[in-house]
Amino acid sequence: MRRRRSKPFAPKRLLHVATYGLFSSYAALAPALALAQQIADASPAATGDATDDVTEVIVKGEKQTPLDISTGSSLGFDKSLLETPRSVSFVDAEQIDLLGISSVEDLMRAVPGTYTTTRYGLQGGIMVRGIPGDMYFRGMKRLNMQGHARTDLSAMDSIEVIKGPPSQIYGMGKIGGYTNLTPKAGRAADGSYLEKPTGFLQGIGGDYNRSEASGGVGGPMSVLGRKGGYYVYGLLEDSDSYVDKVGVQQRILQGSMSVNNAVGPFRLETGGQWQNSITSGAYMNRVTQDLIDHGTYISGMPMANLDVNSDGAIGWAETHLGSPILGQVSSGNRPLYQTFSWQKDASGKALPLSQWTKRPGIPQTMHDYLIAHPEDDPTGILRGQPIGGPTPASGQLPVGFMLNPADTALTPVNYHGNGSYEREQNAKLGVLFFDLVYDSNPDHTLKAQFIKDGIDSWKNSQLPYGEKQDIHAWEEKITGTFRVPDEKLPKWLRINTLASINYRQTTGLIRSSGGDYDYRQDVMHRPYPQTPNTLFWNQLDDQSLETGAPKTTDRWSKYSEMGIGFMFDVDFFEQTNLVAGWRVDGSDAKGHDYARFNENASYVVYNEDGDAEYHPSYLPYQEAKGWDDGVSWSVSLSQQLPWNFRPYVTYAKTSTVLDSSNNILDVSTIKKGHIGQAELKEAGIKANQFGGKLSYSVAYYDQKRSDVSAADDPTLGAEVSSTETKGWEAEIRFQPIRNFYVSAYANLMQAKYLVVANTTYQITARQLGFEDVVDPDTGKVIYPAEAFVYGGKTNITIPADIMKDYLDRVGFPEHQYGINANYNFKWGLGVLIGAQWYSSTYLDRLKSIELPSSTIANTAITYDYQNWHMKVNGYNIFDERYWRAPISDTNPNLVSAMPGVRWEFTARYDF
Repeated sequence: MRRRRSKPFAPKRLLHVATYGLFSSYAALAPALALAQQIADASPAATGDATDDVTEVIVKGEKQTPLDISTGSSLGFDKSLLETPRSVSFVDAEQIDLLGISSVEDLMRAVPGTYTTTRYGLQGGIMVRGIPGDMYFRGMKRLNMQGHARTDLSAMDSIEVIKGPPSQIYGMGKIGGYTNLTPKAGRAADGSYLEKPTGFLQGIGGDYNRSEASGGVGGPMSVLGRKGGYYVYGLLEDSDSYVDKVGVQQRILQGSMSVNNAVGPFRLETGGQWQNSITSGAYMNRVTQDLIDHGTYISGMPMANLDVNSDGAIGWAETHLGSPILGQVSSGNRPLYQTFSWQKDASGKALPLSQWTKRPGIPQTMHDYLIAHPEDDPTGILRGQPIGGPTPASGQLPVGFMLNPADTALTPVNYHGNGSYEREQNAKLGVLFFDLVYDSNPDHTLKAQFIKDGIDSWKNSQLPYGEKQDIHAWEEKITGTFRVPDEKLPKWLRINTLASINYRQTTGLIRSSGGDYDYRQDVMHRPYPQTPNTLFWNQLDDQSLETGAPKTTDRWSKYSEMGIGFMFDVDFFEQTNLVAGWRVDGSDAKGHDYARFNENASYVVYNEDGDAEYHPSYLPYQEAKGWDDGVSWSVSLSQQLPWNFRPYVTYAKTSTVLDSSNNILDVSTIKKGHIGQAELKEAGIKANQFGGKLSYSVAYYDQKRSDVSAADDPTLGAEVSSTETKGWEAEIRFQPIRNFYVSAYANLMQAKYLVVANTTYQITARQLGFEDVVDPDTGKVIYPAEAFVYGGKTNITIPADIMKDYLDRVGFPEHQYGINANYNFKWGLGVLIGAQWYSSTYLDRLKSIELPSSTIANTAITYDYQNWHMKVNGYNIFDERYWRAPISDTNPNLVSAMPGVRWEFTARYDF
């Protein structure tokens, strides 16, 4: 089979840009260096020497009080989590290791509100409060992961999940929240360095052929007499997964170093991470409520063979030759893509689905085919049916839509099956960072940061979607804090200030072909679910008109983000705190839609001589340029009360870039304005009691896009959806004694769409009005209604009058609860038990299929002996059957079957 490989990641180009950014950061800091050096000379502690002789001490089983952890990731100020007027969850290295957190799915066991839907079974990005969230790496924003590469969390030293929009130091961001990932490093958070090289080696094995090896080493170093530290980490994985033939291969190399006084009093922190993620994607397709509730699947292969030239897969031309349409080709009338009309009553009012007229019979094209191929209808029952069934807007349902009656049946499903199977997803990711940091005097800090991030991905699904993406971003940011000297203020007042300026540029290119005919593949077909009649050529394999599929998307965009922000952290009478910020951002964007094949106007027919006659059409080149800007601001007020209670309120508005999930701006979005606005209202209370043994937080939030109104939403293609989300979330952590620790959380959330508009949707053949064909003698269903269209894809526009009754955003459980408890015995044995409960949710916006509630129980047994650490993890130990919805809620035909019980063994050696 022909295949085009993606070009390798370009480290030389990345390094060149990164070096340029570092030098420009130096230049930007030059005016401040002399002043900072004077401060350093006046204070020995400011040189960094005060921490040189400090050795980091870790006592196993004794945790730092969670709300006493200091973080600058939330607001920019170095405040404890207790003092931060925002809902923040912190997961440290010990929790990552103990809970076996290596993917986005695993994070849900520890953090409320991070329930993440899937993209062909892959979970790359992290959703926060029901909305895709941003991901930061050491405080700098990364590109979206999109579900094209696995986000490996085991390589991190800590994970912070901050709810709500980013602080004014970060620039434009998403409203739901963001995660800040801190990689392993040779410098501790308190500024100390390791006294000698230390590290670890680790191996993991288990069910589904889990095979992973990782290791890291860090230690002290000296550069031109200046003290520093380094850390290098690597991971290799080659595993299978719960879904047959979907494997996971990963290679990660991560390194960092830190050098004190590298430039005057500034510490240099630099490093990066390279990752290669190779996997596949798959959904369970042909979903019905009977499949969810009882495991009954509609099996059967497509009836008409569309591999006309017998070359092993279906090309664009072959769809027209093997499944001809009636009338002129259009966006809603293609060989395997048909549009239906919404049924209305005599007065023209749209009818609810429950009142639609059923239309018995089989399509004319199916009848004609079975007359010519009676072997595909061995009982003759289908040929005896009247001509009928619902008719698409074109007037004819092409023959490629129907499943073959000879092998169509209702059968127990194989939950491991890969119905909507993507052959390969290969992504190369690289990130480099260079920071200059002056923070030895906490009252006067200055930081210049540079990051270069890139994703080079290649995806071949043969559904027939084939995609090549090349996305890059670089950003420079300078942040400074200055505390007004106490002697210049009244005793009851303290003021800390922050200023931040940044410039970010994102460039993206995508080339792809076709759409996904997700239902042609039969989970139950053996020995392999894909056959020539379910495989398609795409532009990665063959771009020719005659045998392949030309590219239908060829899009490029570049946009900048530049802004300046200010924040104030004000204490009144030591008990009352006000945090306020303001920011202005601007963005210059340009986008190109290059000339490309138009499958909505191209067709192939047989001429009088019986030869194929091609009539291709191409879409013209389009471009757009535009400037847009926005203002962000936030106000938070908190009050320290007796018993260490701290209530707070926050109100924030933030600007957000309306790019798609792959960080590319559509031409239409640029023309209409590519910056939107979002709003957050949050109120909560935090408490840290009994000497830190008990800590908890409760928050209520209301967040939404605030720049759209019915029916005005020009950015339906943007990832930042027009929704409003409200909810409660709570966390509690309790450590009454040194070797016992328990944490629990709850999240109650509801999301609704703000805009009532006509919506493009996929519904099943049964919903369209097709009926089962039954044996007249036994009453047994011999051809289910859904089988009439599983060979292709149907489309329907739901009127706004109907959609106004379906404004709930579905796909994630509105109620989530979780608990984890850990006890360490004195002789080195430890036990963890945990469980999460998820309420039921609907798979699709019309609420035609309900995914049941689920309880997932996990456990771990650990044993530590000297430098050896052993662990057995059990996930979903009671083998609960549960499901995960896809990203889109406009398709009731796809779902991810989640893994049953699985066990893993980990062995780690520290040196």
